[in-house]
Amino acid sequence: MFKSFLSLLLCLLVSAVYAQSPKPFTPQQLKQDLQVLKDSLEVVHPALYRYFKKPVIDAAFRDTERRLNKPMDAAQFYTLVAPLATMAGDIHTSIELPDDYHSWVAANKKLFPFDVRIIGQDVFIASNNSDDSTISVGSKIIKINDQPVAKLLHKLGSTFSGEGANQTLKIRRVEQRFAFQYYFVYGDCKKFKIEYVDGDARHLKTVAPQPYSVFNARRANTRKTCPLLKPLFPQPPYLSLSLEKEKSTAVLTVKWLQNDVLASSGEAFKPFIDSAFAAINKEGIQHLIIDIRNNDGGESANASYLYSYLSDKPFRFLYAMEATRTTYEADISTGIRYTKGITVDTATNVGTFFGLNTQSLPGNRFAGAVYVLTDGLTVSAAAQFVTLVKLNKRGVLIGEELPGALNGGSGRGYAYFYLPNTNLLSMISRYRLYMTEPSKPHRDDCVQPDYIPMKTIAELLMGVDKDLQTAHDLIQKAL
Repeated sequence: MFKSFLSLLLCLLVSAVYAQSPKPFTPQQLKQDLQVLKDSLEVVHPALYRYFKKPVIDAAFRDTERRLNKPMDAAQFYTLVAPLATMAGDIHTSIELPDDYHSWVAANKKLFPFDVRIIGQDVFIASNNSDDSTISVGSKIIKINDQPVAKLLHKLGSTFSGEGANQTLKIRRVEQRFAFQYYFVYGDCKKFKIEYVDGDARHLKTVAPQPYSVFNARRANTRKTCPLLKPLFPQPPYLSLSLEKEKSTAVLTVKWLQNDVLASSGEAFKPFIDSAFAAINKEGIQHLIIDIRNNDGGESANASYLYSYLSDKPFRFLYAMEATRTTYEADISTGIRYTKGITVDTATNVGTFFGLNTQSLPGNRFAGAVYVLTDGLTVSAAAQFVTLVKLNKRGVLIGEELPGALNGGSGRGYAYFYLPNTNLLSMISRYRLYMTEPSKPHRDDCVQPDYIPMKTIAELLMGVDKDLQTAHDLIQKAL
């Protein structure tokens, strides 16, 4: 069974090409895709029942199957099955609508005409892309089409995977994709009735949806009035260093850890990090702020390399990796050595399993005080770096809870495939990572910051960086 099933996955991975069409799929096709998803999770995922027991997940799949009783298009199916993948509590196990579906929506549909920023559970207008210019940027949205914002955020975020019970990543993904996600979840809307607060006044207005082609033109008006409003996605250069010699402070910004993304903007991680710490140590800097917010991750080796400059002794990046029996048998057939059942041998030297050996240190490590800025978009390898800082008490964390399990999450050696009918892109982790000793019991919490600065929409619109400001305040107190 496993061999034939994995062969099916390979064929789907190699041959699937998504051609967008708004045509609906039959209940039979949808149920077939649902079964492929369930089988895939059970065969591939190393810790599927980590947060929800098997009977709970099985019941969720049965309930979804009962709801597949009529034709649905890809987006309608997505809103039903993506939440099932999120039950693994693993940011690397998820379902996405293909890029060309997004492109089709952008070219053919009219969308919610506002960009937003989210603070806690409050949603604010960050760009007015509607025809009604009287609606002020900075207004707080209370309801959309009679739906309270809190319920909206829960619904819109339900398709995004997080780490365990973490919600900050889901909120940030909704923030980044609000107009599109609203369409995927609620479908076409001929109008949007919005209830909002502007200053002390409460308003109720109806606005028309807008084609995505008008968004950028109207966003330009926001950039004129709010030029320091930070973009929602990282922009190059992704690596930078600024020195404040008079304050003996440096700010090291790391927006990506993925080598091919960095190469696309002419950047290289390790040479940059080497030169940055050479400059930091040459100037005798005593306080280092590492801004790793809005970092989608990348190579674990880069996360380890960055931390190596902060450590005073050789360290363990990973203690073990765990896999399902199917992955284990496939690995054994290729010569990979395991011990203790399905835990990877910590002495193995296989490149795919980076981090199981003791990590060495560079010659010019930084011995001063460290402050790390985090947010809900500090994910994957970026979260691993912050986890090392937290576990080893090597710095002060400032910002939001980040979606990384403190003792190790799932995420390496991913299985990618398209569901056979709807062509939804699916990703499933093949290994669970342990960043602490597996034999010792630990709470399965995500990484918490030491300081969570309070923020306002006015500050965001003006470009005030409360996280960075807090770091500088702490440094000032230490001087």
